[in-house]
Amino acid sequence: MMEKIRTAANSLVVKIIFAIIILCFIFTGVGFLGFGGSSRNVNDEQLYIAKVDGEGIGRAQFETQVKQQLNNIKGGDASFIKMVRRSVLAQQIDNYLAYQFSQKIHAAISNERVKNFIKKQKVFFVNGKFDNQNYLNLLAENGFTPDSYAEILKTSLQQEQVIDALVKTSFVLPSDSEINLLQNQTRKIYAAKVDSSIDDMKDVNITEEDERKYYDEHQNEFLKKDRVKLKYIYNSKDDIAKTIKVTDDDIKKEYEQNLKKYSYPAKKEFSAIFVTDKEQADKIVKELSSGANFQNIAESLNQNNNNISAYGKNGSLGWFVDDDSLPEFFKKANLKKVNQISKPIPTDDGFIIIKLDGLVPSKTMDFDYASILIYENLYKQKLQNEFNAIEDKMKNALSQSPKSIEELSEKTGLPVQTTDWTSYKEISTIMIHPEISDLVFSEEMIANGQSTLNISDLIPVERSNGSYDFIVQVTDYRPEGVAPFDEVKEDINRKLSKDISENRFKANVENLLNELNTTGKSDKISFSNKYVLHRDSTDLDKKVVDMVFNLEPSISGRKSNRFNAEFLEDNTAYIVVITDVDTPKEYQDISAELLPLSIADTHYYFADDIRSKAKIEIMPDANL
Repeated sequence: MMEKIRTAANSLVVKIIFAIIILCFIFTGVGFLGFGGSSRNVNDEQLYIAKVDGEGIGRAQFETQVKQQLNNIKGGDASFIKMVRRSVLAQQIDNYLAYQFSQKIHAAISNERVKNFIKKQKVFFVNGKFDNQNYLNLLAENGFTPDSYAEILKTSLQQEQVIDALVKTSFVLPSDSEINLLQNQTRKIYAAKVDSSIDDMKDVNITEEDERKYYDEHQNEFLKKDRVKLKYIYNSKDDIAKTIKVTDDDIKKEYEQNLKKYSYPAKKEFSAIFVTDKEQADKIVKELSSGANFQNIAESLNQNNNNISAYGKNGSLGWFVDDDSLPEFFKKANLKKVNQISKPIPTDDGFIIIKLDGLVPSKTMDFDYASILIYENLYKQKLQNEFNAIEDKMKNALSQSPKSIEELSEKTGLPVQTTDWTSYKEISTIMIHPEISDLVFSEEMIANGQSTLNISDLIPVERSNGSYDFIVQVTDYRPEGVAPFDEVKEDINRKLSKDISENRFKANVENLLNELNTTGKSDKISFSNKYVLHRDSTDLDKKVVDMVFNLEPSISGRKSNRFNAEFLEDNTAYIVVITDVDTPKEYQDISAELLPLSIADTHYYFADDIRSKAKIEIMPDANL
């Protein structure tokens, strides 16, 4: 069964049909493959990312889904990627456990329900209705029989049925709406902001001994990938674009010198008569010159001529732009006046007689409209020309075998740029470009564990948001491992300073709170700001508002005699005291709004329960 389900997951048709079944593990990319026993061997670690109650989650399918997720959100740093991997794996485990649960309770799906579900899938429709032959053909193209397909579908519907039964039957009574009284409650407070000025931290002194002690005790924090330092120069359309100017004189000059370019071309309307015989063609031309009706002759001759479909059975061919795209026989006809008729013109299959039915002469564009087009064209042209000129300078400088990036900078006028330590495809540096990362970590730039100091060739980089040229040099290289102390010394100092500052700030605020709650006052703080808050107030940070509404008022329900604090980022906090609480006397029925929350809670606790009863084993190299 598991193998069939895994196979179905890779079928494009099945994925299309069941995109709506959100909870079905088959269609989230899970590759569960059954095998006996729960022991683990080396082969298991290669095939699976994890095992759930002895069933393996296919590594290949897992990595495919992770890749799709990262592509959708345009990647991220290492910690973010690990978060995505954990999320995908958790989803796959929960989906499988839900399927396993539906099997244990013997949830049943009737053949009639499967049949009705299939008949509603639009992928099987032809002309707006279910088509049995189309259904059979699509199954056959994807390696299914009606029976094997129905078996897989029944499994997915079985799981969906169990989830719906447990989760979507949640209900909320109108009396539960009493919570609305709290929702609409308002609270009056005094609040004072406390920041880092409460302590100047002048007595803090972090020594190198402190830094080395932290480094020795936290080696795992300093594990680094292979990394390099770079010097480079670059050419960027983004930078050049800021310097490009298109003046009114430029636009006017372009318009006046290229009026034909900024004109609507002439258009001509034609009719045609086609015959296969030259003698007949000459005879028709004589009849037309004697006053015969062109359209009548065209209709009588063209109706039964299979070769005339390209020329129109009623003779009319419609409008054509009179430029180089005009078909050759129209050019040969060289008709200048409306109702003018050509002589017979030879074609591959016979002869064609052409009539000019209408003529719209060329018209120059209005200058105001043309100026918009001209500005865009001139801007792009100047931008590309300047980009090409700088690129040529870079190529010319490279051809002179420079010995350093600095020499290239001098010859091109482009400033030397540098990076700190950066790793493969790191998004915060130019290494985000695969063209650069792949070259930097090649043997051309790094050999025998050291930088070769080679200067790269020109590296063109084309992206949807811009064009770039780079010339790079690897100036230093360090292999994967624990970074040396000197590399992380400044980071350690910043971390220790931050930790001391935050701890001191928290201690100072807590001391201030203790003083306020003991004596009711303090000369270090002033409560001059009064607020009337409801739960959605934006007068203060949301964390402060939430804290205020989490506080219990006094027994009278009107105020609180205690001072409380909420810590925010960057060593700031608010100290507040409640002075009044106003609660409405009547509540509104909000049971409909509470129902989605109840459903979400039910689903969470259901998933948590079945997880707690499962044996889940993550493979050692899962990179989570």
